[in-house]
Amino acid sequence: MPHSMPSTPPVPPMVTIVRVAIVAVTVGLFLHSTLSAMLGQRDIAVLSALATPLGISAWGFARAGHHEAAIMLLSCVLMTVVTLVLVSNPLGVHDVFITAYGGIVLVAALLLSRRYFAIITALTVLASGTAFDLEITGRTHNAVASLSQWSQYAVFLLVTAVFATIGRVASESLFGSLGAARLAAVGDALTGLANRSGFVARASGVVGPGGCSTLVLADLDGFRKIRTMVGFAATDRLVVEAGRRLASVATTGEIAARLGEHEFALLAQGVDGDRAAEELARKVHQALNFDFSGVAVRCAVGFARYPRDGEGLEALMLAAEGSLVSAKAAIGERLAGPADRI
Repeated sequence: MPHSMPSTPPVPPMVTIVRVAIVAVTVGLFLHSTLSAMLGQRDIAVLSALATPLGISAWGFARAGHHEAAIMLLSCVLMTVVTLVLVSNPLGVHDVFITAYGGIVLVAALLLSRRYFAIITALTVLASGTAFDLEITGRTHNAVASLSQWSQYAVFLLVTAVFATIGRVASESLFGSLGAARLAAVGDALTGLANRSGFVARASGVVGPGGCSTLVLADLDGFRKIRTMVGFAATDRLVVEAGRRLASVATTGEIAARLGEHEFALLAQGVDGDRAAEELARKVHQALNFDFSGVAVRCAVGFARYPRDGEGLEALMLAAEGSLVSAKAAIGERLAGPADRI
């Protein structure tokens, strides 16, 4: 039986975390702008108001599946706002807004890979150091007595480093490695391709108005019979080979996935016309018909085009599933599009 997409696919944890972060930062900036305006701090209100749309723009990265880029953008936006607020605020760096620096580093420690965590930490040190330097040299709008010294900045860095270290160690101890945790949520551990959740998350940001897409589904024949013949370990190696072959067909920007135990998918953008769509499906069909360790692996392939065959990802997947059913029932090439359904 073909695998059908659930009506409400589960949302990967990283997607939820990033969405909550975007909403929290955007609402926080808006409220800060409103409160500053009410207190008569117009310059600060304008800064937060201008930053609010930038926070919202991170949603586009999240929809496309680039969750780390979304967190990076949010961090940089918030870091810039914090620095400008500290420089413009009559209270200078004595303002409680300085605690946001520590929050930025802590979020980076919890959510980002080691490389991007290091980048955000370095940028935070640079931004906070700039704020303290301007305060100490008297170039801020501080209207109260300046108490800032470089020794205070050193204490600030020490406290921030403690919380960042705790957050990082806790995350990597609980999840092993953040990169591995994200991959486990949206990737297939065996093949390295996207899993069903990862495919749905990425494809949802691709399939939409203003473009054309082709979805190809492939189902390996007699998978359980093959497993009975060669064993679990050999079958895993066979699946890895199938994933490698599918990935070799995919070009830059195309999404290759393992949707189920023996079902694979390839989503391509900009494939316009029946002939181009069928040619892509034929490449997948040829790639997944192969001999491996004395086993003849064969498959059936179905494909569908957006927007002709379905409005939205779910409709497109259902159309491709229907084509796959027709292909599995066919004799010969066993490749079918929507026009070939029985």
